[in-house]
Amino acid sequence: MNCTNYSNFRMDMISECRIKAIVRLREFSKLRGAQYCKAFCDIVINDTLLETHEKIYLIYDLLKIRDTQNIIHKNVEVSRKCEYCNNQVIAALYCEFCIRNYLEKQFNKWTSENEEIDKLIRKCQHNAVSSSHIIEWIPYEHFENIELETSTSNSDVYIATWKNGPFTEWDNEQRKLKRGGRGTYILKTLKISEKRYNEVMICGFS
Repeated sequence: MNCTNYSNFRMDMISECRIKAIVRLREFSKLRGAQYCKAFCDIVINDTLLETHEKIYLIYDLLKIRDTQNIIHKNVEVSRKCEYCNNQVIAALYCEFCIRNYLEKQFNKWTSENEEIDKLIRKCQHNAVSSSHIIEWIPYEHFENIELETSTSNSDVYIATWKNGPFTEWDNEQRKLKRGGRGTYILKTLKISEKRYNEVMICGFS
C-alpha cells in the first residue's frame, strides 16, 4: 500500500479517529492475533466520518503500529513462519528479519565517512522493528531547496526537500523497502563540542 499522496486525505479527521480507536482498543487488550486485528478494524470501518480510502489508510497505519509493539514486547503468541527466510516472525504485515537482511545487504553501499556513526546506524538497522521509521544515512545530494529557517547558539534548523523520502513499507513481491517519495522535511545541525559529541556517541552504543 502506498499512501504518499495525502492531498485527498483529511489528516485531522484521521487523527481523531485514530485516537478514538486506540482508546477503544483498551477494551480488547486480552484479544490476540486475528481477533485483535478484527476488533480495531471494525472500529475504523464503522466510523461514519471517514471516507473509504481514509479508513484503509488508518487500518494499515494501526496494523503497522501493532506490529511494531508486538516485536518490541516480543509477543511470540502472534508469531508465524516467514515463507521466504523461514524465521519465526512476529509482524503481520512484513517480516522483520527480511527487512533487517535487506538493510544489512546495503551496508557497503553507503557511509557517513565516520566509523562511529556508521556503527550506530548499522546497529539500529540490525534491530529494526518496523518497515518505516528506519534510521539511515542520507547523503546531502538527496536533498534540495535547502533553506535556513532558524539559527541559535546550539543548532541551525533548515527546511529542505527530500527527493525520494524515507522508507515507508516493505514490498513483499519485490523483496525490498519502498520509499514514500518526494516531501518537505526539517533538518537540524548541532553545534556541539568534541566532548559532547563523544558523550552522545557513547549513549548511542549503550
